[in-house]
Amino acid sequence: MNRQHHNPKGNYRSYSIPIHELKRMAQGRWREILRDAGIPSEALADRRGRPCPKCGGRDRFAVLKDIENDGAVLCRHCFNGSTSPRAGDGLSSIQWWLGCSMPDAIRWLRSWLGVGDGKHQAIHRSIEPTIVLPEPKQSEDDRKRLTHDADMYFRKLNDDGRKYLAGLLNVSSGSLERLRVGWCPSQQMTTWPMLNADGIIIGIRLRCSETGQKKSVKGSRGGLFYDPVSMASIEHGARVWITEGASDTAALLSVGLDAVGIPSAKSGGELLLALGHRIRPSEWIIVADGDGPGLESARLLRSELVIVAGARIIVPPSGIKDAREWINRGASRDDLIAEAGAAELFTLDWGNGGAA
Repeated sequence: MNRQHHNPKGNYRSYSIPIHELKRMAQGRWREILRDAGIPSEALADRRGRPCPKCGGRDRFAVLKDIENDGAVLCRHCFNGSTSPRAGDGLSSIQWWLGCSMPDAIRWLRSWLGVGDGKHQAIHRSIEPTIVLPEPKQSEDDRKRLTHDADMYFRKLNDDGRKYLAGLLNVSSGSLERLRVGWCPSQQMTTWPMLNADGIIIGIRLRCSETGQKKSVKGSRGGLFYDPVSMASIEHGARVWITEGASDTAALLSVGLDAVGIPSAKSGGELLLALGHRIRPSEWIIVADGDGPGLESARLLRSELVIVAGARIIVPPSGIKDAREWINRGASRDDLIAEAGAAELFTLDWGNGGAA
């Protein structure tokens, strides 16, 4: 396809044009450029979260601010500040979408602008998104039942039982009360409500306090562990601390930090994003588990959450498993805050071409 008409100045040798000049020529036209590259028009229409047209993930794809001038789009799963290529501008968007090298993306853009050398025509690559089957919708009756059961279990754990459990886990009784931890007599296990971003119970985690065995009540969905009352009234711009698991969340709450827990590694990102859009934290502080998978999960989570606010990752010292053990071994609130202050702040600076 001949793209000569895109360049009002006519065709001239592509190798004489620096990248910054190509970007200047593309300003104000990036929606059209990306549409011609093959990204569906509806995906580029506005900044609402949508299924990714490439990987198919639900609510992962977004158009970034001022797309007409910089061409930046993002998928929290397959194209973000941690992927290669890294999200940040229109050229990297072309490279990601077409699955090509940066030189090929530059040649494609030159051809579109009509300033190529005649050998590189516009590329249209058909990409079939991965089909992601939607999770069965949780009914309102299921949520009402889970809320009823969670309240019933909470009442079955009296003050003495709560103090005993707090002693086993080495957390405060108050943190367990804030998380509405209860007791299920039929299973002989503690109960930990899991919430969505609006503070509604969508699941109940069962946990044996002595063996650590975990399972969930029938009909549960994986949700977050947090105190909905304090999170709803959190000071605007406060840090939010993220950890993996219910008891680690209790440990962070015990030392006075605004904490929320994900149900397992590499999960909870979409719920945290929704919560972040509601409370607008100044920063996310991710307390990773002290092993390879834990750090990998933390980095993935960081790349998702940075859309809302800057994120830092802190890791327990060598030989310490997780946040609860770290605190149990003597780490104080001030110690953790100092670790967070020393950790690298990961942000997305779209004005400077991506993640920083």
